[in-house]
Amino acid sequence: MIPLLIPNFDADGSPLVEIATGGYVLGFGLSWKGPEHLVTTFSPAWRAIYEQKNLYHADPILMWGLTSNGAKRWSAVRFPDPLGVNRLAGEYGLRFGAMFSRKSSGRRSFLSVTRPDRELTDSEIEVLHTLFKTWVEIVMDKATLSDGELSVLRCFRDGMAQRETAELLNLSESAVKARAIKAQGKLDAKTRTQAVAIAMSRGYFD
Repeated sequence: MIPLLIPNFDADGSPLVEIATGGYVLGFGLSWKGPEHLVTTFSPAWRAIYEQKNLYHADPILMWGLTSNGAKRWSAVRFPDPLGVNRLAGEYGLRFGAMFSRKSSGRRSFLSVTRPDRELTDSEIEVLHTLFKTWVEIVMDKATLSDGELSVLRCFRDGMAQRETAELLNLSESAVKARAIKAQGKLDAKTRTQAVAIAMSRGYFD
């Protein structure tokens, strides 16, 4: 789902894979039901023990991410850890890491990364923070699509051709085409069909 939400996710996200050699968890649109979109590459063994012991409510790193904005190394988080979540994580190879968190459009998104061998450098944290903020803007901020651009995509979603769209919106066909091109550019979509698919997957028409 994440690659559909963020075109070129695999290519643009190569620094994430290179830096977070121990894995990462990326979530968008967190609510009481959980994240709207989530992807993780943390080890299956750690994910299993994390769920089995229900460590969500005792994880100091996650607690920081739910209540703060910005970026922070795990080692700098000072939240209480009564169940020893950090120690247990270390036993599964999650020894060093950083958490990134941002609230946007009333919903929180987060990225937690880890590596087993050393702390992340300042420059690595800056690279990942910039990448994370870009992704949050794409997924949560509707890529700054205008109402006009959304109306054109909505018509395409409903199976209308360019001429029909122009007639319905009382626009020239050239104006419809221009709005479609702008929407494709903002969504980093190669075609109108892909632009509509991206907008639908992100709930822009809701």
